[in-house]
Amino acid sequence: MSVFYNTITGRPKDVLSSVRRRISAFTRTCNVCNFIIGITNNPERRWRQRYAGEYDEMLVLYQSSSIRCVSELERDLVNHNWGYCDNQISGGGGGIAATPPYYLYVVIKR
Repeated sequence: MSVFYNTITGRPKDVLSSVRRRISAFTRTCNVCNFIIGITNNPERRWRQRYAGEYDEMLVLYQSSSIRCVSELERDLVNHNWGYCDNQISGGGGGIAATPPYYLYVVIKR
């Protein structure tokens, strides 16, 4: 499985710059062609159902029990990376389950 966890927790305003730097560290290299920022409550299932075979790995970067917090962070990160990421909209394009914890991830294609 190509899902890797290195999560942090906290309020979006307190972790935003750290998560931005972590995403940049993965995506600014020449060997990353495409990436998507997203949220889920089950990273392994999301990887299998949506990204396996199309992307190379999923990096799980943030965890929260609050869908509001993870959604706010996702929106800010997608807006910050808008010209570079493969996201179609900022702030989530699909439904999310009602059961926490929630995770923010980035999937990358090399």
